[in-house]
Amino acid sequence: MGFILNRAYAIRDYSAELMRYGVREVVGDMDHEVVFVLDGIGGTQIAPLMMRRALRQTNAPIGSILFDWHCKPRLDIFGDLMWLRRNRLMGAKLARKLLAFRRAHPATRIHLSAFSGGAGIAVFACEHLADKGVVDTLLLGCPALSPSYNLAPALRAVRRCYSLNSHRDRFLLGIGTTIFGTTDRRFGSAAGRLGFSVPPGAGPADLRMYERLGQIQWISSLRADKHYGGHTGWVSTAFLRRHLVPILHGEPLLPVHRGAIARDEPGENRHGGGPSR
Repeated sequence: MGFILNRAYAIRDYSAELMRYGVREVVGDMDHEVVFVLDGIGGTQIAPLMMRRALRQTNAPIGSILFDWHCKPRLDIFGDLMWLRRNRLMGAKLARKLLAFRRAHPATRIHLSAFSGGAGIAVFACEHLADKGVVDTLLLGCPALSPSYNLAPALRAVRRCYSLNSHRDRFLLGIGTTIFGTTDRRFGSAAGRLGFSVPPGAGPADLRMYERLGQIQWISSLRADKHYGGHTGWVSTAFLRRHLVPILHGEPLLPVHRGAIARDEPGENRHGGGPSR
């Protein structure tokens, strides 16, 4: 039932936002605070539009910039998910865009938010920005990365990072990523379902970086925010209205697990070749 409700609310609000405001690259004031937003696979831009809807409804003085990393034509979900070489190039392109924005707006606070498959692109971008002091908050909504992906290089580029995870995301980040793989081409449940765990071979320097990571797990009380634990619940307008700005400012209203999850999920995160497009 939650699966159906999540999507029903998302489709209703997405359609209303799209019809009234359309899909623009830049919205709002860029001089104080801005969030770069990446959607999941397919390029429908549901996450950016829902985030803009929530910011508008709460009168938050935060501008937004949509980064479209998707394959053409639209809805090439397999290309978006599986084309690792292209996705890493898109990450490098985003890193250049972030640096250019920082040079043009040296006083603006910059956040980076990415949903599902887009989380991989955001992480790849941050890996190019280590120690450059560009990104304030990195927000990964139901990331379609493998749980043991080493976030340390990306975390060096941010003041803080939050990962929004739900154990109820069994279909897309459980069955889906087990069959078709994650953005970093591993096969098994994704971090957006299980959480990010300690990466293999992580040294003390890597683990220190993980102190910047906060993991927020879905809890049943989020049903009041129209989030029933499914994949699109994290972009529910009601959830974003209440929780987005506090998370971006490092003051989440939900319980936070600090650092990596020290566990090994047997059978998860198997290596896979994936397409070499």
